[in-house]
Amino acid sequence: MPTRIIVGIDGSAHAWQALDWASDYAVRHRMPLELVHGSRALVDDGTIPKDALRRLAAEREDLLGEARLYTLKVHPDLDIATRLVRTDPGSALVEGSGDAALVAVGSRGLGGFEGLLFGSVGLYTAAHARCPVLVVPRAAPYPADAPAMVVVGIEGRPGERAVLGWAFEEASSRGAGILALHAVGGEFGSPRRRVLEDLELSEALAGLRERYPDVRVEQLVSDRTAPQALVEASRSAALVAVGAARRTGRIGMALGRVNHAVLHHSQCPVAVVPIDQ
Repeated sequence: MPTRIIVGIDGSAHAWQALDWASDYAVRHRMPLELVHGSRALVDDGTIPKDALRRLAAEREDLLGEARLYTLKVHPDLDIATRLVRTDPGSALVEGSGDAALVAVGSRGLGGFEGLLFGSVGLYTAAHARCPVLVVPRAAPYPADAPAMVVVGIEGRPGERAVLGWAFEEASSRGAGILALHAVGGEFGSPRRRVLEDLELSEALAGLRERYPDVRVEQLVSDRTAPQALVEASRSAALVAVGAARRTGRIGMALGRVNHAVLHHSQCPVAVVPIDQ
């Protein structure tokens, strides 16, 4: 049973954006929030003098405390814990994902304490976490200002019911609509094929319209590639939800070409939801 929402804090502006989205999600879903900072520099291996190591740890604790106070000013009733982990940021986030409902992370860590390269923590977390991961890009608006639309990408793979259910639940909690998007990556060839693709998309949504009557649903079968269609749709969406298959015999999710493209180019947060195949 999921117990909390986890968000990575690394001192960068991208992490503060992720914090805004994570705290908004935690309030709407009535779950506690855990702020996590990971750093290998805190490992007591003799490299750094103990006094300097204590000062460094205190500095990182202050960072977490500052983030907690910031969030409480916006959401005073939110239950917020902090956790300082002596390992790399990606591993620190993945470590707690087994009993989390969501892990949120900024898409870039550059400029933070670790000087991380573009997308490294977000991609690592999305590929290894055991729960949905929300990757928040620099272009993302403040949650309250986001468009009232959740885009969900449907490829027609087994197990996609999980990402559809997640997207509908999120849309319902936000008072938003759903755009169910299926991209075929080329011309339809005949009107019959378009009709068949529409029918298959309708079948994928079967039962969810009735379960979430408050969520308005739009369907779109696009002749563009999936990355093109999803990135384009992200410009007018609160978030984009995509599925990623759980790795066979290994922890985490297998991120494919589509997920990588969307994570790198989306104009709104991207939720990567584990699916079983």
